[in-house]
Amino acid sequence: MRAATHYQRDRYRSRHFWRVSCAVIAACLVCVEFRIACSDESPATVTTNSSAASGKVGDEVPSFYVRTVTGPLAGKSVCYVCRHGDRPVAMVLLRELGPESTALLKELNQTVDRHRADGLRCFAVLVTGAPQREAPRLQTLAFDEKLDLPLTLAGEAVATEAALNVEPDASITVILYENRHIVSRFAHRSGACDAAARRDIVSAAEKLATK
Repeated sequence: MRAATHYQRDRYRSRHFWRVSCAVIAACLVCVEFRIACSDESPATVTTNSSAASGKVGDEVPSFYVRTVTGPLAGKSVCYVCRHGDRPVAMVLLRELGPESTALLKELNQTVDRHRADGLRCFAVLVTGAPQREAPRLQTLAFDEKLDLPLTLAGEAVATEAALNVEPDASITVILYENRHIVSRFAHRSGACDAAARRDIVSAAEKLATK
């Protein structure tokens, strides 16, 4: 009689263990399927906590940190969006360094000098996966061209997760904003940011500073 009781108890425990195990496995499968679905979701449909997920005019510029290479804050991790607050700002996002980006940075540097009293500020972010290689190039660029505006480095997450909506094929993206809201933006592929395009950017920056 006692042996039968033990048998029934063991059988009940075995069934209970099996049910719990099945429930756990089912829950794990649901989690895996959910992660797969999320990973297949395109960036355009992923929701974020930032209202600037689309990066359109009028959207809020999100806070993000970069590694500063030049200027008084060199070597530090800085959020220039936070630092500049409600001022008018020209934010330059670069995927490569070249004659076009150098010319644009020089012109914006001069524009900021002319309108510093109006509160205009500017900073540049080189989006790269090789910061150790690019940092000396930024330092040389700042020294050779006598650039006062801070040159910084950041990873690809800034272009995507920071909700700035930087186009993958754009070598130069300029976002003009004030009160932390986008006023205008310019995006150019490599070879397309010529003198006329730079004049449009500088003119918009001056208009932003003096409106």
